[in-house]
Amino acid sequence: MAKLEEKKLQELQQAVAKPNQIASEIGMRVIAHKGIDKLVDDWHTAEADKQSKMKDIEDEHGKVSLDITTGEMKKIEDE
Repeated sequence: MAKLEEKKLQELQQAVAKPNQIASEIGMRVIAHKGIDKLVDDWHTAEADKQSKMKDIEDEHGKVSLDITTGEMKKIEDE
């Protein structure tokens, strides 16, 4: 089984976690009613970064199922 390079795996893990962290912070700020606009912008930026990193992996390795924790990749066979 192929495995994603450690550096790329860490970058992707961070890219996947960042929108979730920001979404959580948005929820906390909604409760507090302040600073939402900047966080929404940050969330959009983080989400775009995540999508970009995922596309880079697909461009390099083709369509794969990727375990974000271990970096293990399995080719996805086209039907």
